Amino acid sequence: MSLEDPESTESLLDLGRSTAKYYWEASLGRLGSLARRYSLPGYYDTSMMAQPSPSSPSPFLELPPEIREHIYRIILHPDANRLHHPDEYTDYSYRDALALFRLNRQIWYEARKVFRDLNVFVRIETPFPNAREYVAFEGHVPILMQGERAARFRDWSLSASIGAPQTPIAESDPHHIVILLDDLEKFAQIWLYSDLSNPGLNRFLSLKLRLRDPYTPEWEDRRMPKSLQRRLIAPFGTVKNLRQVQITGDPTPLASIEADMRAEMAKPYPSPEQCLVETTRLKDAGNTELKAGRYQAALDLYTQAWAAMFIVVKGRARHVHGEAYFARELREEPYVGRSGQLERLALRIQLVASTCLAYLKLGDWEEVIFWGMRTIHMFQQMSGADEREVEPQQELVPDNFPGRLQIGRIYYRTAMAYKNCKDRDQAKKLLRVAQAYMPNDVVIREELASYTLKLG
Repeated sequence: MSLEDPESTESLLDLGRSTAKYYWEASLGRLGSLARRYSLPGYYDTSMMAQPSPSSPSPFLELPPEIREHIYRIILHPDANRLHHPDEYTDYSYRDALALFRLNRQIWYEARKVFRDLNVFVRIETPFPNAREYVAFEGHVPILMQGERAARFRDWSLSASIGAPQTPIAESDPHHIVILLDDLEKFAQIWLYSDLSNPGLNRFLSLKLRLRDPYTPEWEDRRMPKSLQRRLIAPFGTVKNLRQVQITGDPTPLASIEADMRAEMAKPYPSPEQCLVETTRLKDAGNTELKAGRYQAALDLYTQAWAAMFIVVKGRARHVHGEAYFARELREEPYVGRSGQLERLALRIQLVASTCLAYLKLGDWEEVIFWGMRTIHMFQQMSGADEREVEPQQELVPDNFPGRLQIGRIYYRTAMAYKNCKDRDQAKKLLRVAQAYMPNDVVIREELASYTLKLG
């Protein structure tokens, strides 16, 4: 059996999973109870992992080293310790996994190396006091530690120091957070969105990247694989227009990797017109999937369409970025002379209408109602219908409003979801507004007539 053979490797993984379960439960005890027994301190701070006392030989150690390593990788991988929350928020808990370090001295040595290979830490320093909340909420970046604990943390492989020279906050105390390398791309992406939402912000900011090998003794040469250097540095190519960028470290960063990052930084953002064209392309591709009955594929394309114009959809969370970026008259075909904000708004309405239809086809009434009513509430606030009863005609947006026809479809599709949820009063109310938007639509007229006969 060769570890270079994918099938053999997968077989080892399968064997490792079953073997791990057997030996953890039969020979070593449950990881959860061990973690509670020892109340492990500093779950992410590998410097606090005390060496265990020698213990009696374990049947687990009779397994070949390759299989033991696969088992460690299964248990210690970030994916295995990631907690998933609503709206695609995540967090980490290594409590059970780090019980490995209390089981046996040999296991401690073997597992520690695997842990360090799989879990690479990045410490970020920023002058902005609200950065942690912004990064975690808007960027969906799980924060491992923050504040003084993050400032003291020494097992990082990359330090990213954000400065604001020649600004009022230049002399303020820095704020620290620590994240996993696995989440660094998300951090860089939310920084991109921040610059788009606040045009010109990055021109006041500097970035200092410092590589570090945290585990090699001081008397040995520091080392870091090229692949790891690239993973640590490349994500920052997303961040553009910075006042200054400096890269240092021990080991010295490879010149080719730094050059690639700077070349990526030099590429301009896509223009608002390019964003709108790409959003339209993805939306139309989603509509094609929708007509073919591939509803989930359609929803996936709609999510990509949102992202193409800097609106991020995660579950039911929707983060709108780059409002200021689109706040200008468009200069490229096919949008010359039009308002970037209005064109973007029209696409947003079309995407909501299509999303509602996809969920309607899937029979997911709650999602139809959620996405439909979020948009409907916005228009009701404009007309005052959210505070008082108004006639359907009074709830309509002006005739020249972008995506007006699609708004009517949102009302109709949301009404159908309420109908399937047995809320006929709300369904009838929305149908009346849908008919006001589309008075010649036979389907809406017949549907509303059936409600009138039943409800009077």
